[in-house]
Order: sequence, then structure tokens, then C-alpha cells
Amino acid sequence: MGYVRTAGMSTAARRARRRAAMVIVGLLGVLALALVIAMATMQGWFGLGGGEADQSEQTVAAPTPTLAAEDVVVNVFNSTGRAGLAGRASDGLTARGFTVDGVDNADASIEGPGQILHGPSGAEAAQLLADALPQEVELVQDEREDASVDLILGEAWEDLPAAEDAEETGEDG
Repeated sequence: MGYVRTAGMSTAARRARRRAAMVIVGLLGVLALALVIAMATMQGWFGLGGGEADQSEQTVAAPTPTLAAEDVVVNVFNSTGRAGLAGRASDGLTARGFTVDGVDNADASIEGPGQILHGPSGAEAAQLLADALPQEVELVQDEREDASVDLILGEAWEDLPAAEDAEETGEDG
């Protein structure tokens, strides 16, 4: 026994173990640093990029409307028991420039003021119709392929004011 073993491990084994420990500690350190940077960014302590310039670009990027009211084809449905409600609403929409294709009763009842059903290609038309109504209605996307929209009048629906009254209140406000 001409050689001495230190603590039962060879020098090469101790070096390998030390290297493995340093690699693990280094990886944990990098992971902790990445976590701190991510949390600081989420908290708004600092941003990656232009800061406030990015926020202003996001608000300016709103699409401009490309449709006019006469380009929107609307079907009006009455989901209430009140007779003539859909007819009066279609007259009001026609006075505002919308193209009314059909007027009928709906199969189901709606509790609120109403819903506007539209397909993916009719989203802009549905938003234009919703903006023209004095009441807030729910926009609901369905699977239709055309750009038509359906306005379903609910229990809380109130008749549209005359088109002249709506224009006057829009000019004064």
C-alpha cells in the first residue's frame, strides 16, 4: 500500500463531483435570474423596447371602418310577446340607412335588450349596427359564411327613437 486514499475517493472522482455541483449551481443561478427578470418585466419595473411609444402605437392601430350602414344587411327577429316590435325596429333601422332583409319572430326568448348574431365575415357589420343602436346589445359570433347579421330583440328592448331625434341628440352631445 504505497499510496494514500483521501476519504475513500480518488482525485478524479472528487473533481467530477465538484464540476457537476458547479454546473448545477450555475444553471440554478441562470434560472433564478431569468425568473427575476420576467417578474420585473411583468411588474413594469422595466420594459423591453420602446416603453410608452409601444403603448401609443397599440391604441393608434385601431382599424378604420370600411362599411357604411347601407352595406349592412340585417334580419330583425322579435323574441318577445310584444306584437310589431320587430317591424318598428326594422323601420327605425331602414331610416338609419341599414338594409333590412327580413322581419320575423325568434324561436327563443332573450332576457336583455337583444343580441346581434354574425359570422366571422360580418363582425365589422355587427359592430357598426351595435354602434348605431341606443341600447347595448350582445354581439354573438356564429358559423354563418355570409356577412349578414341578425338582430334579435329581447325583453328589455326599447323602440328606437326616430332617426331625426337620434341625429339631433348626437349633434348636441
